[in-house]
Order: sequence, then C-alpha cells, then structure tokens
Amino acid sequence: MNHSEKDLGKKERQKEILDLVEHDTITTQRMFRERLGLRGIEVTQATISRDIWEMNLMKGVDGEGYKKRNVVPKHQISNKLFVLFSVVVKEFKVTGNIIVITCDPGMASSVCAIIDELKWSEIVGTIAGNDVIFVIARDGQADYLVKQFLMF
Repeated sequence: MNHSEKDLGKKERQKEILDLVEHDTITTQRMFRERLGLRGIEVTQATISRDIWEMNLMKGVDGEGYKKRNVVPKHQISNKLFVLFSVVVKEFKVTGNIIVITCDPGMASSVCAIIDELKWSEIVGTIAGNDVIFVIARDGQADYLVKQFLMF
C-alpha cells in the first residue's frame, strides 16, 4: 500500500524517519525520500526538510548521517541552569567554532559544570576560568548553540 503525504499523518511519518535515523545511516534528504519510498511513503523534499527541522535532526560530522540533537527543551532544563544563566551570564561571542561566554567573576566554573551536564553532542568540550568559559563546538554548530543558550 502506498501512502501519500496527505494520507499518512505527520506523527506516523516522523516516527518512520526517526526509525530510519536510529537504524540506518542517512546522509542526504534524497536518501530519506528513497528509504521512505521503500516503506511505501511518498514525500516531497520540502516535507523532508520541514520534518528534519521539526524533529531537531542534524547531520553528524564526518559523514555519520543524520542524528537526533541532544538539545534539552527549555521546559526540561533544570532551574539551577536557568537561574545561573539569567543572573550571571553577561555576554556570548562566537569566533569560528568557539563560543566565549562571559560571566560574573567567580561563576564560570559553576555555569560550565552545568553546561557539561547537558551532554549536548554539538559541544566538543568546555574550559572555564574565573569569569570566562570557552565552549568548543562541532564545526558549524556554534551559532546554533548560542541560540540555545540565549533561550535560557
């Protein structure tokens, strides 16, 4: 049985996409369309693109294929992180794949420890000083991470 985009609900289609991401290496939107087609689900590239964005998928580095981002929705972030960010973080600067976060004096290590607890796949590592944190982001992910931090 062949399903069109209209016949198959978005939740069901996205469930199939997530199954593909978890069990196969999908490196292009075309591959998503082909694999979904093999499952009897015909979709347009625009729909795939929208699903990727809505599902918070990202391409892995070095051809790893699409993966689910480890971004914690704002409502799930611990209160301590929200409070720390809103009170002690003063500025974000991006240079290449490095994010420089300026904090109140003496607070960088506390904020950095909480960032580390998030275990976001977009972050390679962090270094904290007295009032500055260096967040080393995976290639192309620094601006995205700053947007996530600004949501706090």
